[in-house]
Amino acid sequence: MHCHVYTDAVGKKGANNVASLIMKTLRGLNLLKKDTIGRELNIIFDNCCGQNKNNTVLRLVAWLAQLGHFHEVNFIFLVVGHTKNAADRLFNSLKQEYRKKNLYTFNQLVEALSVSHTITVHPTMSKDFLNYGNLFDFFYKKLTGQIKQNHIFSARQGDEITIQESVLGQHKEFIVPIMKNHFKDLDYREIVDAAETKLMMLEWEGINPYKVYELFKNFRPYVPVEFQSEPMYAEPSPEVLAKVKAEKVDRKVFRATLKTRLFILF
Repeated sequence: MHCHVYTDAVGKKGANNVASLIMKTLRGLNLLKKDTIGRELNIIFDNCCGQNKNNTVLRLVAWLAQLGHFHEVNFIFLVVGHTKNAADRLFNSLKQEYRKKNLYTFNQLVEALSVSHTITVHPTMSKDFLNYGNLFDFFYKKLTGQIKQNHIFSARQGDEITIQESVLGQHKEFIVPIMKNHFKDLDYREIVDAAETKLMMLEWEGINPYKVYELFKNFRPYVPVEFQSEPMYAEPSPEVLAKVKAEKVDRKVFRATLKTRLFILF
């Protein structure tokens, strides 16, 4: 299992993050070769729509086929209620050491997660996260109304995706043209050149100011002295403190308004 580890100071857990980490893993395994075309790539997901089953990740099927890395690419989603797979058995291996220790730094966490020979841990950085959603919106149409009910998304050419609810006989394949019309005649080099201008790093503001404040005020006092200089426990800047103060006021107003509404309701 390849496990990508990062804090919310680096990125969030959305569709662009998943697409970026899929591409990072494939590159790390040397599967995206320029001089060799892979025969077939199959990736199995659960049905989490926020991270996996969405237009950004699904259009990655077409993109991998478009670039000619594989003759066929299949993204397969396990049906609800049957989402256990081989990787799930490896999650317990991650817990062998970290559940026994007090960990105060990110590096300590990575070290504790890396004890199993069956797991490769990849510390992730902000530069790993790219805006694939923006790139795919430029080249492709969206799979409107065709996501939830289907579980197999395949591509052999980058201009269309073959969709199927299941491999059962009563569920037939149907083809969805995905490439926008004015890009259909572009050759490989033109597509790659266009992608270089569109595929940008994700913008990310970093850790929530309120959490920055809490890590410094509430957690740092209990951290051993030798680790208190870690960036995650740093004293908040005046700008962060101002944001926290404003958020506290907003929360206080929200709670007061909520109590008033409940009182009127009853």
